Formats: sequence, structure tokens, C-alpha cells
Amino acid sequence: MTITGTTRFYPLIGYPIVQVKTPPLINGYFAEKGIDAVMIPLEIDPQGARSFFENLRHWSNCGGCSITIPHKQAAFEAMDTLTPRARLSRSVNTVRRDAEGRLHGDMTDGAAFVSALTANGFDPTAKHAAVIGAGGGAGASICEALCAAGVASLVVIEADARRRDTIVKALGDHYSDVTLSSRIDDAASMNLLVNATPLGMKPDDPLPFDPANLPPGAMVADVVTKPEITRLLEAAQVRGLPIQTGMDMARAQLGHQIDALGISSLS
Repeated sequence: MTITGTTRFYPLIGYPIVQVKTPPLINGYFAEKGIDAVMIPLEIDPQGARSFFENLRHWSNCGGCSITIPHKQAAFEAMDTLTPRARLSRSVNTVRRDAEGRLHGDMTDGAAFVSALTANGFDPTAKHAAVIGAGGGAGASICEALCAAGVASLVVIEADARRRDTIVKALGDHYSDVTLSSRIDDAASMNLLVNATPLGMKPDDPLPFDPANLPPGAMVADVVTKPEITRLLEAAQVRGLPIQTGMDMARAQLGHQIDALGISSLS
């Protein structure tokens, strides 16, 4: 890849940034399609997020950006327009910058998560699911996508009561046919449990939940990409349960982000 004065830039911002997997996937797509563009990871501390989005408006050879933790809510606040799924989850992970410098936000985490489930042979229709960390950007998006995919019930687990109540209300307003609750009363009835927290990135992190009481065949999923097999997923494998890794979701993210960023129109 040769970067020149004509190269179009797509930063990925987060804090920290060492765990991200999207740039190699997007850059591989650019190389395959012969697109003069590059995705670069930028480590932006939370105090600098607001000014980053303001500067993005004036970065004319930038087509947009990808967002990871902890900036998804800050991105939401900075957008000029939002997709319905970004508005419901109150978070943004993909920003398209137009020629006038306006910022258009989307949230593709949930769609990518459900695409990965489908690829792994799991149909969420009429299933009973729980999401731990449901008030965060990825968690809220996954909750929305699972409801849109037709789950029968969803347990919304979030330590921050304000964020929990916000996402429960938003989901209830849009998906009245889904039974919502805030705790798991019977683990043996669950079909899908999702860790949407950062727990698992560090080797001494506690398990976000114990899969010991899940029934045979229940899917255990994690959004953490590094390590790919977290302690939670290891515990699920010991139980003989099917798993979905954060990398499964990252790979499924590619097509969704390419569409949201408008990259497909460049090829």
C-alpha cells in the first residue's frame, strides 16, 4: 500500500486501541478492490473525543471513521444525522463524512453480531437471550438487533441503573412483542448469553457470568477480540457449549461497515 496525496483516510478511534481488529480487514478490502484508501488506528483519550469529531468535519480527504470503546456515546452526541438503530442504542460506531463536512452516524455492532450468529448456525428467532453490559454502545446495539431478529425474551443486564432503564424503555417502545427483564431467573431456560462488556481483555478479569447452569446447546458469545478465546468462552467450551468469539463478530462487521461508510461506492 502506497499512501499519496490522493489517498482517502478512514481512522478508527478508541482508547486503548491495541485490541482492534478492523483495520486489517478494511485495508484488505481496499487492497483487493484497488481502492486508494487506508484505515488507520488512532488512540484518542476520552477528553479529546469531542474535538476529534469537530476536526473531522474539516478533514476533507477523510471519508469517515470507525469508533470503538469508549467513544461510541460521544460519537452519538456529535452527529448531524443518525440511523434509527443508532438513535435507539444512543451510540455510534461508524461515521460517514459527506463533502460538506456533515457527519452521519450508524451503529452496526448489533447487525454484525446477528450476522455472526447466523453464520455460526444459531437462529435467534423465538429464543431466550441475555446481554451483560446491555447499556454500553455494543451491548445496546446487540439488544436492538436481537429484538429485531425476533427473540421471544431478552434479559437486559446493566450495572448502571440509568443506562439500563434507558435501553429497556427504548426497546419496549419499539419491540412490544419481546418480553424484557433485568435479571436471569432461570439460567436453564436461556438459549443465548452475551458478554458485551470489556471483561475478559485482561487475564485476571472475573467472569462476566458463570455458564455452568446453562442448558446443553445454549450459545455463549463474547464481544472481546483479544484474546479471541476469553476465560468465559473457555468455561463454555469445558461445558460443551457452542461459542461465538469477538473475532466472529469483527469479521461479520466488514460488510456492514463498508456499507455504512459508503466505501462500496468507491470500488
